[in-house]
Amino acid sequence: MKARVLAMLLAAAVIAAAGVSAAQLAPISWTCPMHPDVLDDRKGKCSVCGMDLEPVRLVTVWTCPVHGVIFEPEPGKCRICSRQLVTATMALTWTCAGNKQVNQIEPGVCPDGSPMAAKYSPRPHGDHNPKHGGIFFMAPDNWHHIEGTYPAPGRFRVFIYDEFSKPLALSKARQVRARVVTKEGLASTPLLLVRSGTFFEARIDQLPLPAQMTAKISFGPDDKESRFDFAFPSYSKDQPAPSPAPVSTSSGRAQPSPAAPAEGDVAALVSELKTREAEVNSLVKSGAFGSLYVPALQAKDLALEIQAKAANQPALESPVKQIVVSAYLLDSYGDLGDREKIHEASRTFSAAVSALETLVARR
Repeated sequence: MKARVLAMLLAAAVIAAAGVSAAQLAPISWTCPMHPDVLDDRKGKCSVCGMDLEPVRLVTVWTCPVHGVIFEPEPGKCRICSRQLVTATMALTWTCAGNKQVNQIEPGVCPDGSPMAAKYSPRPHGDHNPKHGGIFFMAPDNWHHIEGTYPAPGRFRVFIYDEFSKPLALSKARQVRARVVTKEGLASTPLLLVRSGTFFEARIDQLPLPAQMTAKISFGPDDKESRFDFAFPSYSKDQPAPSPAPVSTSSGRAQPSPAAPAEGDVAALVSELKTREAEVNSLVKSGAFGSLYVPALQAKDLALEIQAKAANQPALESPVKQIVVSAYLLDSYGDLGDREKIHEASRTFSAAVSALETLVARR
């Protein structure tokens, strides 16, 4: 008995030293090493390629849109360039300062007796934040990402990124063929790669705001054109505006505001969770898929906090896991605009919220 208590105290000390509270220690999910959009709450095989799923802890952190080495638990400004921090999904593991080869999914103690440090690793499709104040989309191939900007009258730019939202290599950028259409039925204007290779640009008619245009892009010699519809309410500014509020449109991605503080007992947290569920269902019904990630990820945080406050209740683990996994799926499918998968994930999400509510009520 004494040994078990000492072990529990040591584990708690290790987690605290790593700067991760019990509420922040997300449950283990299972994902495919080749298809990161495949996510489950238990072991199994990838539904796409049949590979064994691997364990992963997914967490939401605040990072700089330019300096990816910045990780913060709360919103603020980048200490390097002073830009507003944005949210990103990362994989949480633990490592040792003296041996970076150590990379494990559970916190522990290093060989020298020091507690392991938390390590955050970028995830494919974990960062869908605009880098230049534009509108951000994921391509249908589940690999490329694009950002369209309208920085000045008559000037349209497209930035193309890889699965980690990093700028496309110049060799790959040269394979891209792109054009922009300002009105269906009219001739298109080529989007040309600038000399630096950082973006594609087209000079178009000076459209009145809100300006609408369509980019049609093929990412390789044998690739079919993908369509991306943009609607700019104002001219794009490279420096993100401070503390933007969430938007209720499917174009562009706003930073999620923190979930409303829930004071009091677990029942109050459940009430907040039900509010987020209602927001998710409303966005699904209206088709505003690009904004699903805001209430979904807030619900994920609330579920983890409920689990942390309602200690010694193993029955809560299953619905909390389902809420966490389905929240990340809603985030992912919302970026793609996959209506069928969104509806499936939202049904799982709502069922898990109801199950958690029932279990808490029985307390």
